[in-house]
Amino acid sequence: MSEVSTPDPMLPPPPGPAARADEERLGRASVWWRIAAVVLGLGVIALASALVPARTLAAVIPGQRLIIDQELVAQKPGSARSTAARVTISADGIDQPEGSILFTTVQLDTSISVFDWLNGELDDDIDLRPRSEVIGDQSDAVRRERNLEMMRVSKDAAVVAALHHLGIDVFEETGLGIDTVLDDGPADGLLVAGDVIIAVDGTPITGFESLQNELADKSPGQVGTITVENIDTLETRDVELAWGDHPERPGDAYIGINIVPRQEELPLPFDVDIDSGNIGGPSAGLAFTLTILDLLTEGELTGGRNVAVTGTISADGTVGPVGGSGQKAAAARDAGAVAFIVPLAMVDEASPHAGDMPVIGVASLDDALDALAELGGTTDDLELMVFA
Repeated sequence: MSEVSTPDPMLPPPPGPAARADEERLGRASVWWRIAAVVLGLGVIALASALVPARTLAAVIPGQRLIIDQELVAQKPGSARSTAARVTISADGIDQPEGSILFTTVQLDTSISVFDWLNGELDDDIDLRPRSEVIGDQSDAVRRERNLEMMRVSKDAAVVAALHHLGIDVFEETGLGIDTVLDDGPADGLLVAGDVIIAVDGTPITGFESLQNELADKSPGQVGTITVENIDTLETRDVELAWGDHPERPGDAYIGINIVPRQEELPLPFDVDIDSGNIGGPSAGLAFTLTILDLLTEGELTGGRNVAVTGTISADGTVGPVGGSGQKAAAARDAGAVAFIVPLAMVDEASPHAGDMPVIGVASLDDALDALAELGGTTDDLELMVFA
């Protein structure tokens, strides 16, 4: 005997073919909406990673707390550009070189997005460092103003170093300024900071050498006369004092002061103007010095090729260290420089980013000229070849 099933009155009747088709369409639509929502969410996260600072996103995305704690900034490769177009000399006979001295820059990004952070982790040429190590607690405006001032000082030093190398006097020493008077020394209570020594026992004093020569003839205990000039009023006065016995060189005459040369600018045969634009910092000093020499002398300082250079310069030709050497090396490499001249202490930092480009360390202007000679440049017996 066969059983016949009867519908349960408590259950709804089974759907018909049309109802089942509607349910399938709704199910497929729901799946597509869920897929679209996931894609949209991923897009929003990607956009946020690219645009939102990491320290902001760290507040809502787990795992980013390291970034907000370190307050990172990114040092990225900047540019390597010719300095010749930025140096203007008001003289005839300027020798425009075929090759170029390239000055290099670093791009500093102080607002790091998560995308930047990931890029920095993957790109060896990008250096992620704590903000405190790079710019301290300075505001961007203060840092900018300070960098522009350092560039101004660096340009002045670059001109002096180049002209001095060519035998052109830029300053004349006209005395020795007293910076400090040592307590309980022979001059204590007689000389004051701000006085300028212009004579000893009637002999003119213009600089360190002339003072040393005069004191060499004096003996401790003898009485001498120092003529000083007031730095503000230019009034002079004579001061008598007994020479002391030098604490480090017994038997030598001693005044007991710290001194600095007073220098006055001399008129130059031409004007040198360096247009640094909005670039700050002192690291282009050596590059500007070499460019001025290249323009003022005959021949090719670079051998007709492009050589990248970084390093500070002092008026006496001393080359000092700079920051971001790795990023500058990458910029020089990408610009096709045949070599990168850097301060001696920066070679190890720059070399890993240079690829096949040689990195040459120097400590002075003379070292840099020797390096250019090794690269095929004309650097021997440089002589001024222009006239106003």
